[in-house]
Amino acid sequence: MGWYESVGRRAFFAVEPERSHRLAQRLLGLPLPWRRIGGAVDDPALTTTLSGIPLRNPIGLAAGFDKTCRHLDALGKLGFGYVVGGTVTLAPRRGNPAPRIARDPAAMSLTNAMGLPNPGARVAAANLARRPAACPRLVSVADEGIPDVLEALGAMEPLVDGLEVNASCPNVSWGRDADDEDHLRQLVTAIRSATSKPVFVKLPPFSTDAERSAIVALADVALGAGANGLTASNTRPVADGRLAVGKGGVSGRALWDRTTTIVAELRGAIGPAVALNACGGVFSASDVVACLEAGATTVQVYTALIYEGPGLPGVLTRGLLRDLSARHQMLADLGRTG
Repeated sequence: MGWYESVGRRAFFAVEPERSHRLAQRLLGLPLPWRRIGGAVDDPALTTTLSGIPLRNPIGLAAGFDKTCRHLDALGKLGFGYVVGGTVTLAPRRGNPAPRIARDPAAMSLTNAMGLPNPGARVAAANLARRPAACPRLVSVADEGIPDVLEALGAMEPLVDGLEVNASCPNVSWGRDADDEDHLRQLVTAIRSATSKPVFVKLPPFSTDAERSAIVALADVALGAGANGLTASNTRPVADGRLAVGKGGVSGRALWDRTTTIVAELRGAIGPAVALNACGGVFSASDVVACLEAGATTVQVYTALIYEGPGLPGVLTRGLLRDLSARHQMLADLGRTG
């Protein structure tokens, strides 16, 4: 049992979720040895690229953990291949009323209805400028009118390596409605015209054939408008009486049963050349391998960091490297016996 499981998680989980998250944010602001704490392995076998962005490994931190973009440097030092800040809007937002996060430890999951609280694009940009990047940084942008998106983009774009458009958050009215594909097309087209950096679109999950058709259509719209890649997928909307608004989005292990299927089906629909980031319940190195085998370019984690702690990048990179080494050894053995 590691220190986080035996002490850290118990301490964080002893207080309500949003308060513990604020505590984690304050800790990330301290000059602690984050590289040693993260324990990630650097090995040429783990390097990859994401739409031209060189990565030390294919494990990213999903949007939502650092909505202010204030601590992406410390999070990057933990050993992620890349980190996604935000989601950020042009003007500051307070978000939904509390309580707006609920834990489900038995399922290693969370339900949240945060409502996109963030300090606004100008403050986020100032936070990004305050410290050098420890790894490639993306920023997530969401449900704004196009002039507002472009103004927010103008503040943040010079300070990041790429953009992720949140076409899936429950707070994005057009994100889950196939009738609003034209809005997504206009938004991605406008963003694409304002930056030469990679643009990714984060999609909702799907379970039924009808949902699959709608999400594939959104993917086609995004790519047709110039997006470089996709992230699949975001939280699954559920009713939850523990939250003030009575509903939210589930993240964590509860999503894992659909993640590789979604990735494989999207990969089959979009072809091999488009970047595809897997997101949804990734907790272990074997999960990472399964996503990559299903067709993902990278994976993104979020809830696993809360349950497994800051040593997660080390656990995942070491496990991934062991898997790659075992495969190479197996191929070498087959070559000797063939």
